[in-house]
Amino acid sequence: TRHPEAHRRAMTIAASYLPAAEAGDRDPSHYVPELSRRARGFATWAIIKALGRAGIAEMIGRHCRIARAMAEKLGAAPGITIVNDVTLNQIILRFGAERGDEASDSLTRQVIERFVQEGVLFAGGARWRGRWVLRLSVISGQMTDADGARATAAILQAWDQVRGANA
Repeated sequence: TRHPEAHRRAMTIAASYLPAAEAGDRDPSHYVPELSRRARGFATWAIIKALGRAGIAEMIGRHCRIARAMAEKLGAAPGITIVNDVTLNQIILRFGAERGDEASDSLTRQVIERFVQEGVLFAGGARWRGRWVLRLSVISGQMTDADGARATAAILQAWDQVRGANA
């Protein structure tokens, strides 16, 4: 392109959960209109072929049910706020919101670091409306209710440890 900087600015996709490129590194996602170039149609065909309509409906329903169960249990714990309406498979949480925005940002990030270190699950933080949140997406094809309960317990344990350390 004749205007590489303008092209890069137009194509750059940034989000708090995407890793930043190091200074001087060429980040391929800054030069294309999407984050990947794989054959998206193939993945769609494969899931339809493998599961069929009923299997896909069951999987989506299961993910939504697990997300609602996780949100219900997490939201009942003192100091945990479910930020969104959990109508699909996404849950957004904040920890210690009653302590103010800055403290809650710090506590939320500490909880995420704690349960990731434990290795029971991986979920990342993100910035939402200028604040740090835990962003959960229940999307694994093999995820069961027991997996959701295990993930919930890991988050609650991490919150208890962080809350105790910051009392």
